Amino acid sequence: MPHSQNIRRLMMVAATLLVTAFLSGPVLADSAKQEIDALNAQWVAAFKAKDYATIESLMAPDSLLLAPGNPPIQGAEAVVETWKAWGALPNVKVTFGAQRVEAAASGDLAYDYGAYTFAFDSDTGPFAEEGKYIVVWKKIDGAWKIAADIFNNNSAP
Repeated sequence: MPHSQNIRRLMMVAATLLVTAFLSGPVLADSAKQEIDALNAQWVAAFKAKDYATIESLMAPDSLLLAPGNPPIQGAEAVVETWKAWGALPNVKVTFGAQRVEAAASGDLAYDYGAYTFAFDSDTGPFAEEGKYIVVWKKIDGAWKIAADIFNNNSAP
């Protein structure tokens, strides 16, 4: 094969790789957003149904929860126990949704952030909180899992 054909093929391969690299970022982010949006909806539905096994299945084994007024909670089992306690509050409701999802080019880490509401009936009347959150996701065996969850309310201290 003549030298110019080798160079031409090499340039085509390089161009293809370059285009793929530029296109995979947005494609990866779109794919991650769709997957994470679906997992967030699954989490909310599981909490509403008090299906804590599903919530635990969405978490990394070493998951971390950083909630206001609490020390860090480490490990999927401990995090689920915390959500169970909150789920036992009278007339409890939790909603949230990602406003933005960013995925690493490697495809194994992502985060989403958004807004949440948390409400229940307390001894002194209805309690309602609005706030924001960030969840860090990592791929474990090909599936997105919650690695860390931090949230805080929008109220002034």
